[in-house]
Amino acid sequence: MFLSTKLGIGAALIGAFALGVNVIAFSSAQEEPSQSKAPSRISTSFSDLQEDEIRQLVHDYLMSNPEVIIEAVNEYSARQRQQSAALAIESAAANLSALLDPAHGYITGKNPKKATVAVIELYDYHCTFCKRATPLIKEITAGDASVKIVFRELPILREESHYAAEISLAARDQKKFLPLHFAMMDAKGTLTKERIHSLAKKQGINIDKLKNSRTKAEVANAIMETHRIAADMGIDGTPAFIVAALDGSYIDVVTGFRPDELIEKIDAAKQAAKK
Repeated sequence: MFLSTKLGIGAALIGAFALGVNVIAFSSAQEEPSQSKAPSRISTSFSDLQEDEIRQLVHDYLMSNPEVIIEAVNEYSARQRQQSAALAIESAAANLSALLDPAHGYITGKNPKKATVAVIELYDYHCTFCKRATPLIKEITAGDASVKIVFRELPILREESHYAAEISLAARDQKKFLPLHFAMMDAKGTLTKERIHSLAKKQGINIDKLKNSRTKAEVANAIMETHRIAADMGIDGTPAFIVAALDGSYIDVVTGFRPDELIEKIDAAKQAAKK
């Protein structure tokens, strides 16, 4: 955020300097008498003295009106957010079939086969906001037949996150993905290998089989594919939610855990799918 702010301020200053240059150039051109009927050309070449004068003018203006810099930074930040959001949605749409591929995640819901909307969650087991989102995800999973949830592992926060993601995907072979997933999301603190194995045992999972499943190529491929899509979307944090009507009529992205916005997007996708 600090770097972005500095870049924004720099952009504002450069813009202000350029504005000063253009204003003085235009003024100078107006003061020079025309020697012919041809349109006069505005010179943008300045002496060192003129450039110093321009810089002083810009400096004095900004010191007298510092709110201009804040306005420029805010505008710059807003445009960056809009561009990032547009990129995320465009990339999500281009990768939707890959995001919905059960080979690279886990799909569940009250009635996934008849669902008209998909909520795809990208998460990390050490992400506080992912854990805070879990009750809402459980509620949607159990109660809304029109929505299916697609879980996609995006381990980015800790070294232990990668092992947790692998073990979670490996649990699919024993049909225990969901109970282990929620057990790890409900757990506090660092998920070491020992803690993960302990949680898995409590879910009735065979640890030897689990370790063997973890080494399968499809597990590594699933995580790599989710990282690829996240990079395409410009997603570098968790959680991130892609909300899509399965008929292609609607798609949007919610970054971070904003429950009201997520519910709003789900409702919009439902309405789009009905039309």
